[in-house]
Amino acid sequence: MSFSINFSPSAWQDPPSLHHPFLIQIREAASKYRLQSAAHFNIPIDVCQATHDSNPDRFADIDGDFQICVGFYNFGTDPVFAVCRPKVAKRGRNKGKVVKGAVQVWMRTKFVPVGRFFEAEFSPLNGPVADEIMFQWWNANGRTFNWTGLPTEVKERVLMFCLHQSPPLPIQKKSRGRIRQVTQGAPEVIGQLGKWASLLTVSHQVRAISLRLCFAGNSDLEFGDGLCIVAESVLSFQRSIRRLDKHRQLTAVNSLPSDEKARELETLYKAFPKLYPHLDRFATFSHGIRKIYLQLSFIDALCFFKVTAGSFAQHWMPHKPNFEVLEKLPHLNELIFQLPDATGYLEDDLRKLPVSIFYGEPFNCPRTLHRLIYESAAEVLAPYKVVKLHGFMDEEEEIRFLSLRDFAKKDLKITTEELQELYEEDEGGIELEKNVIPGVKKEETYGEKQEIVPDEFWPPKCRCETPCREVLHPSSG
Repeated sequence: MSFSINFSPSAWQDPPSLHHPFLIQIREAASKYRLQSAAHFNIPIDVCQATHDSNPDRFADIDGDFQICVGFYNFGTDPVFAVCRPKVAKRGRNKGKVVKGAVQVWMRTKFVPVGRFFEAEFSPLNGPVADEIMFQWWNANGRTFNWTGLPTEVKERVLMFCLHQSPPLPIQKKSRGRIRQVTQGAPEVIGQLGKWASLLTVSHQVRAISLRLCFAGNSDLEFGDGLCIVAESVLSFQRSIRRLDKHRQLTAVNSLPSDEKARELETLYKAFPKLYPHLDRFATFSHGIRKIYLQLSFIDALCFFKVTAGSFAQHWMPHKPNFEVLEKLPHLNELIFQLPDATGYLEDDLRKLPVSIFYGEPFNCPRTLHRLIYESAAEVLAPYKVVKLHGFMDEEEEIRFLSLRDFAKKDLKITTEELQELYEEDEGGIELEKNVIPGVKKEETYGEKQEIVPDEFWPPKCRCETPCREVLHPSSG
């Protein structure tokens, strides 16, 4: 099709008395296009009927053969002339009939939707708009914002402006002059939202995007590493995990178990989240943890990594978390562990654990204790991609740990798929007749009371080539 347009600069449009009613539909399309955003509203579009011999009479019917030459005027620029027509249905029951309210514009070699024509000829400018334009757009669109119409990535950018630096430790409050840790809520997550915490109650989608930013982080945010847990004691770590585990993510359909079967699936996911990722609709805030910084005392670290030297296994503290809790954090990608302070106060507290780990000055051996800890850590943390240990007594110890970790990673022989097959074949594991703890005997009595077995290993005496005391306190030598 060809449509020749000849006009004079002083008479490019017909007078309003000659305008065909079809222009009303075109003006409505232009108004709809401009109301998309304040940036679109900032581009005025005036629609007029152009002066042309082929234009239909103002009383002509709108049918499949109807066409009209229209001038689109943006103030300060020359008008853009184009041929417009109503859209005609090509399929279905209404084939050959005019589609009400649909306008097409001739561009180059074919008719296209009028919205595509506007995007090509009247695209919005980059940069912010004036406050006056923003106010006019807000009033013109009925004071509404089409949030659901935005792409997901744009919604994410909007929500990012509501987030800020997460507090590294749980919020503290004063109680009768004392400082106590908050045990309610989830400050590790809610703290990132601050006064925008109510975003979590807007909708499933807004909650999902907000939590994903809190959990996974973003390079444009200050807390780009995602949800990080900082614990300076085993008790602090335990409280953080328990606190976060009380809050469901609720970002998917059927997140709340409604029957016995669903509750069984929820229990299964909480026990083995890495084996059953398809059940992550039951996830809690704790399942969103990406990074952990952990600092423990000597006793807690020996128990956390389940050291078995001598008969230490009989002194493990089952009521406190150990490294196995990390297996319940499916998205954990980095663990930073601060070795116990070898320069600190090295003396046993037998009120907490009935075993002596310090020989007594000047024969305390924190090097041996460090080795017991990081040797076990290198083995049990081998499956994790990023593991960092700090606080070694010297560079030689750090090199030794890195060598042990590399060896342990190469020695991994079971994959996730193989582990899942094992659980499926054995229905979750192999049941032992008795509770077996390495290095510990059991009395054949009612309740299987544990017998404490003494050994000659504890406490370890410093027999290092250079005594630990001289390494840590060279001036005292």
